[in-house]
Amino acid sequence: MPAPSPEVKESTFEQIKKDHPNLWVAVIVTKRDANGQPLAGKVVADDADRYRLRDQIILHNDICIFFAGDPLYPLFL
Repeated sequence: MPAPSPEVKESTFEQIKKDHPNLWVAVIVTKRDANGQPLAGKVVADDADRYRLRDQIILHNDICIFFAGDPLYPLFL
């Protein structure tokens, strides 16, 4: 599987949110907590359109995709 470029540094998800505001971000997970939730990773792609990430991530394993901003619509939990 392709690895992210060597200059891509591992970052926490909070730092990734700051570095990629209001974008969909694809991250190779490098660290998980005891419950298996991702804590850190290396960004392999970002885009305003989530679906455009697909071609950039198809060959990677253990990818997490998330929106690095506030929801664009109300979330009801």
